[in-house]
Amino acid sequence: MVKDWTPRQLAAEFVATMLFVWVGCGAAVASNRWTESGGLHDAGALVSIGLAFGISAAVLAYSIGHISGGHFNPAVTLAFMLLQLQSVVGGLLYMVAQCLGAICGAFIVWGCNASIAAHCSELETPELDFANGGTNMTDLAAFYKRYQQSGVCQASLLPNGTYGPPFGLGVNEVGPLTTNGSAFLLELMGTFFLVFTVLHAAVHTKSTAGNGVPIAIGWSILCCHLQLIPYTGCGINPARSLGPMVVDSIGGMDKWVRGWWVFYTAPFVGSAIATAVYKYIFSVTATPDEVIERRAVAKRKKTDEEDGGGAIPQSYAEDSKNTGSERVTDDAVPHAYE
Repeated sequence: MVKDWTPRQLAAEFVATMLFVWVGCGAAVASNRWTESGGLHDAGALVSIGLAFGISAAVLAYSIGHISGGHFNPAVTLAFMLLQLQSVVGGLLYMVAQCLGAICGAFIVWGCNASIAAHCSELETPELDFANGGTNMTDLAAFYKRYQQSGVCQASLLPNGTYGPPFGLGVNEVGPLTTNGSAFLLELMGTFFLVFTVLHAAVHTKSTAGNGVPIAIGWSILCCHLQLIPYTGCGINPARSLGPMVVDSIGGMDKWVRGWWVFYTAPFVGSAIATAVYKYIFSVTATPDEVIERRAVAKRKKTDEEDGGGAIPQSYAEDSKNTGSERVTDDAVPHAYE
C-alpha cells in the first residue's frame, strides 16, 4: 500500500485544528454576556460565533489545503476513508493530529482568558445596604463591578469554590431544554450538511466550485452554527468538542455530563450517511481519460516525494491561477479543499 500521509501533513492538521478551536471557541467565550445571568442573550452573539467558526474554516482551508487537504475535522476525514480516498492508517493519524491540535487550541483559549475569572474571589463581598442608607460611592462601584463580573464567575465556578476555565471555554453541551435524541439528530444533520457540501464542492468530478470551495464549506459551517448553537453549542466536529472538554476537565470542571456522547457519535453517523448519499446517488464515474490523467498525476506526486521535494501547487502557478480547474497539489493525500 502506498503511504498517503507525511509528518508535514499531520503537522498541518494539528496547527489548523488548533487555530480553528482558538478562533471559534475564543469567540464563544468573548461573546458571552459578563452579567449576573451570564450566557448568550441575543442573535448577535450567535452570528458572531457562527462567523468566527465559518470564516476561520475557510481561511485555514485556503492556508493549508494544498498541504494536507485541510480536513481539521475527524468527521470529514472519515468520509475520505469511506470513499477509499485515504487509507485507514492515514485517516486515523489525521484524527489523532486533529484531536491533539484541538486540545492545544483549548489550552491557548484558557490562557488568553484566564484573567477574566482571576479576580472572582475578590468580588465575594457582602450585599449592599440600600434600604438603611449605608451605601457610599465606593460600595456602589464595588457592587457594579460584582454585577458585571458575576456571570463570568458563575459560569466558571468549580465544586470546591474556586474558579476554573471561563465559560467552560465554549465547550459543547446539550441544552437544558434539549433532549439527547434531539441533540443527536441536530448534530447528525449539521455534520451531514457539512460533509455533503465538502464532497460535492471539493470531490465531485463535475464540481464547478474551483478555488471557491473553502468559501462554500465555511458558509455551511456558519449555517450549522446559526441553527445548532442554542441547542448543543454546535459541535459537528469531534475534535472541536474534545479539546475544550479535556482542558475543562484538567481545570477542574466536569463537562462529561448528560449527552456528552452525542458529540462523538452523531457527527460520524452524519458523515457516513452523507458519504453514502454522495457515493450511491450523486457521484459520477470517471471516464477512461480521467482515470489515465489521475494515474499520471499520482505518479508525478510519488516521484516528487521520492525526490524529497514537492511540486508547486498548480493553483498558485501564475499561468493557471483562478481558473477553477486546479487539481494538482504538492502532496499525495486527496484534498477536501483543492
